[in-house]
Amino acid sequence: MASRIVPTLQEILYRLSSAATNASLKAPVSENPGRFPVVVRPETRAFLEAQAEYLGGSIAGVAGAILDGVAMATQGKDGAVSSLRGVSERFGILLKEHDLSAPAAAEALSDLGFSLADFASQEALQLKLTSPTIRDVAARFHISYSWLAGKTDEIFRSEPGTWYKAMTEAADQLVSAKRSSMRTELSICIPEHADLSVTDDTQAEEKLPHFIPVLIRTQQLPGQEVLETYEVWEEGRWSYWRCREHIKLVIYFAQRLGTYVTGRTLTQNEYGLLSGGQVLPATILRRNGRVTWHPADYVTPNSPVSKEAGEWSSITSNGDYKADFSHFNQLLTQGAST
Repeated sequence: MASRIVPTLQEILYRLSSAATNASLKAPVSENPGRFPVVVRPETRAFLEAQAEYLGGSIAGVAGAILDGVAMATQGKDGAVSSLRGVSERFGILLKEHDLSAPAAAEALSDLGFSLADFASQEALQLKLTSPTIRDVAARFHISYSWLAGKTDEIFRSEPGTWYKAMTEAADQLVSAKRSSMRTELSICIPEHADLSVTDDTQAEEKLPHFIPVLIRTQQLPGQEVLETYEVWEEGRWSYWRCREHIKLVIYFAQRLGTYVTGRTLTQNEYGLLSGGQVLPATILRRNGRVTWHPADYVTPNSPVSKEAGEWSSITSNGDYKADFSHFNQLLTQGAST
């Protein structure tokens, strides 16, 4: 009989704002839930079952970890050790959400000083996770140092200047990513029911079509696993003409560079978590890899499936973007696509 792991409180707390919680809200409440030593509401039972299924533990183990964590936090016990354990557990969550085994993690982070021996025990890992190392790991995965160090619950924050009013900077970043990765992808994520035909940007905020560009880098590891990282760029509104034109320019360059350009549709809950930096992008995007629309259709006016061809023609003839096109061409001429 296969043994079932007992998840840590950190794992459960992470899942509180992620996929398993969302699944528990959608699951029907069983009329015959079976025996459980604690009396809880049916909705709570569904929540615990969803957490246990995702984490590979038992419902009793999940409930016990939550109760133990609440008791220890309330009693103030083991404060310093718990703080250290919290850092290593968040590091473990990071690796798990990126689907990395311990050997693959050691390979992916060898240049940061990690070896397989560092994953032999929690104590060994705690000694390795110094402040400079945590900062390097956070940079590698494009997440917040403060989250990985246990100082905040905000996992990442998208900084301005990644593409909006920064098309040449975005192009430079795409070139750098392509040179250092086996595969690069620029995925434009939109929430379900987003209507990209809306061009009236004065409507209520909830009716405007928003989008989030994500730069995905894939690197082949020696053991045949891959490291896939997700850099979330700032959010934009497709309904705002300037945002729309700027992201179209970035999509155009990415396509010419040879970067895969994809469109993904997320649930409202997933999109909200991603836009708020409340979840590791890998948690959502690794499980939502299906292409649902094609951003490149908006920058190929001669294609039978082209969309908004008139606007793209206007962009290419707009003198305000002359310097951007010149920069794009210079990068491509220098062999950025090789």
